[in-house]
Amino acid sequence: MQVPLLILDTLDELGTDDFKRFRWNLTQPVLDGCQPIRKGHLENADKQDTVSRMIDSYGEETAVNITVEILRRMNHNNAAQKLKQAYAGGSTGGSTAAQNTHATPPSSSSSSSLGLTPAAGASVCAQGKSVIVAPSISGTSSGVSFNMNINTK
Repeated sequence: MQVPLLILDTLDELGTDDFKRFRWNLTQPVLDGCQPIRKGHLENADKQDTVSRMIDSYGEETAVNITVEILRRMNHNNAAQKLKQAYAGGSTGGSTAAQNTHATPPSSSSSSSLGLTPAAGASVCAQGKSVIVAPSISGTSSGVSFNMNINTK
């Protein structure tokens, strides 16, 4: 399933007051390095508009991470876990362009067996014309792959 639909399905489970609170959380700092969305950009936004604004602002992967974090802050832990598992296990289709660039190091389970340590936070977000100096990954192994997604607009 495509990422915007995963997030939209998750937001569809929220009641009116919870969705209003979710939108308010988007105007607050959620993840280090990611700027909050301006209140005026979310005012009167429905769920579809909110998802579109999140994808445009953060890219798909960071939008999922922000959604999960906000849901946890709101004590919607089951919805957060369900979204996280659906994103990790599902096919997300083609990657869409975003206004930011973000990179995610490999998971700790595959890299720890190689003696590699992924960066804490495992997500980097830059908006506008920002620059990311990505961490270097070094080590040797055979048969292990590393994934790094970079979305730019």
